[in-house]
Amino acid sequence: MRFSLDNLKLRHPFLTESLFQSIANSTPGTDPFTVGTDDFPKAFRVGACKIANDGNPLFEVLLFWKDDRRSEQRSIWVSMRKQNDKWLVDKISQVKQ
Repeated sequence: MRFSLDNLKLRHPFLTESLFQSIANSTPGTDPFTVGTDDFPKAFRVGACKIANDGNPLFEVLLFWKDDRRSEQRSIWVSMRKQNDKWLVDKISQVKQ
């Protein structure tokens, strides 16, 4: 799915306000949630779940690309934060935090 402000607004209830605002400034047609380009992964799965230094959960999400030319795997890290009794996605990074 290509990034658009309308699609982002549908996901706003699951994101912290700071993440929503930073993603809202992303380039349309790219993928700010995973790799920041229009090279979308074909599949994903959740890998490790750890407690970060700030005490919040940190998930490793494995991204997969596989076609006739390549087979590639990358990781992104998703940090969660509890606000108003709801767990929200707070940060997405290609580097473990």
